[in-house]
Amino acid sequence: MPVADDWKTCPHNLVSKIYKAKHEYANWEVTVSSAFKDLLTCETTWNSLPSLNHLPNHEVADGQLVRFRGMVQDMFDPEIYLSEYEIRNLASGTSSIQCGRYRDVLQNGMREEIIQESDFNVMKDRGIVYCVSIPGESPWVTDVHSTRYNEKAGPSGTAQNPLKRGLEPGTATATEESMDMDTESGAAATDVAQAGGNDMEDDNGVVGKRSKGEDGSVVIKNGNNPAAHENMKHRHDLNLPIPNARGKAVIVKLYDIKDDALKLNDMVDLVGIVSLDPALAAQQIDSLEDQSGTLPPPSLVPRIHAVHLKKVEHNNPLVGPGRHLTRDEMARTREQIIYILTQALLGDALAAEYLLYHLISKVYGRRDIQVLGKMCLNLFNVNSTNNWMKRLYTVLGLLVPGSHYLALSRQQLDSTNFVPVKDFEANRLVAGVLQLPASTNLVVDETVMSDGQLSARGVQNLTAVGNLIRWQKLDYDFKYHSLEYETDVPVLVLSEGRSLLPSDFQLKVIPEESLLETNYRNINSILNKDLLNRIRVYLTQCRESDYSLPEAVQTAVTDDFVQLRQNDPNQFTPEDLHSHLVLARLVALSQGKTSLEAEDWNKVKELEANRRANRTPQPRAHASLPNGMQIHIPAN
Repeated sequence: MPVADDWKTCPHNLVSKIYKAKHEYANWEVTVSSAFKDLLTCETTWNSLPSLNHLPNHEVADGQLVRFRGMVQDMFDPEIYLSEYEIRNLASGTSSIQCGRYRDVLQNGMREEIIQESDFNVMKDRGIVYCVSIPGESPWVTDVHSTRYNEKAGPSGTAQNPLKRGLEPGTATATEESMDMDTESGAAATDVAQAGGNDMEDDNGVVGKRSKGEDGSVVIKNGNNPAAHENMKHRHDLNLPIPNARGKAVIVKLYDIKDDALKLNDMVDLVGIVSLDPALAAQQIDSLEDQSGTLPPPSLVPRIHAVHLKKVEHNNPLVGPGRHLTRDEMARTREQIIYILTQALLGDALAAEYLLYHLISKVYGRRDIQVLGKMCLNLFNVNSTNNWMKRLYTVLGLLVPGSHYLALSRQQLDSTNFVPVKDFEANRLVAGVLQLPASTNLVVDETVMSDGQLSARGVQNLTAVGNLIRWQKLDYDFKYHSLEYETDVPVLVLSEGRSLLPSDFQLKVIPEESLLETNYRNINSILNKDLLNRIRVYLTQCRESDYSLPEAVQTAVTDDFVQLRQNDPNQFTPEDLHSHLVLARLVALSQGKTSLEAEDWNKVKELEANRRANRTPQPRAHASLPNGMQIHIPAN
């Protein structure tokens, strides 16, 4: 079927053309969806469309096709709309049937009226989800997308990393690969994902909290001023899990999609018809705003009628069909990343190897209450001297497609929403910092914790982190009850002593602190665009690869473990067998293998023997264990 060249800028013309010839099709709506799908099959065509992740909202026109990459942050009740409606010409008295698909505001001329009770009107429903820029997306991901789409580098949900600086000349190209690791000034910058702000006084001299809202405006959080509370209550914001002045949000309207096709926290890449009509802000009858309280106007949060949508399994634009490393390339890249992580951990090669396995870990299944594949790693005996923790996080942020640094201070625990909370008055899910998409690497820094007593809210937040680690689940607060949502967020806990939180593997880091400046200069000198991109592909390829445990190897492993149990029943438990098998899977995947071999199992036993010998923490005295987690903090 010939298609006009204006289908990108005036997609409603294509819809109307098919609708007018609907008698030729068994189902005209399916024909419309198929037409858009066929037109968007080519990746070049998809990438040629303007992206709301990169462009300001005012640079796109109402009714054109746009793209958006984001995470489903909230889901609303389905919306009833007129798929077909009758209009009457007041001058001639004639009537006609129009198409209402992909529209928020029904179209009629100056001398025309919509017949509300027409027998020709067809009511249907469409799904509605609230999408935000992918939380924790690494700046290099934005840069890759920006280069690929031939657009100016934009937010895509990620503020510019304040811990980065340009590399030395000749070591890497462009600021996309820059980082600050050998100067103290840049590494001392404010941590990228910390919520909250500095204390300040309002016009009445009352101390409040100053922070930037998601739309970039300065907000004063005042605990003693009712008027300030009322202003905050009605203030429009983008409801981002990780506050970001350059983040974006859209309301997506879905057609012909199964109820369970999308879930909260799914990542999506979609194309749709953008709706920016100012009349949307004033609609009060049968509108989304009636269901969902006061939502931001379309100029701030555009409405997108999705014509084609793809779920994103991972957020690495360098990995895709035809883009993978060979076995030899993986072996070489593995050596290089272990060297870099060893340098970042100040010479501790064992800790670096465990950190590599943590970075490629993934929840691949659940059996009863057991989570298969997760590997929470607690590296202890570390400190924040010379901003070591933030420098380490900077390195990790350059390698993984998504990460979040969570400073676990008492102030953070007592003042921040970690878990999403349902606001029934506004009918929206208020985001929490732990509402993250799958594969986001969460780095929890306990070195900033100080002595003192946590509030009830702080204990709840700490418990939420513990449950995320132990069960890879998060209980969303719906006021009268909680709903449990499964997650896949690898958690790295950095602590000076034994962690307050549970973990799958604890390992004492033995650093040579005098080498900090030298080691990070070494990292800075060897990183270049080619190496970084190979490491990025390597980590995702390992994480997403298939894996199997051959029956013969499984039998040998079981027999070997029985022998170990006989030698030392107290040292080897069924839980130890599970952790050994998790580690064995990661050891094999890190070498580009898809199944476990005998040499991999022997390596696991060697690694665990070394770790257990003198790298595990002593039990914590006087610690309470509600929910299986230590939460006691000595009071002053």
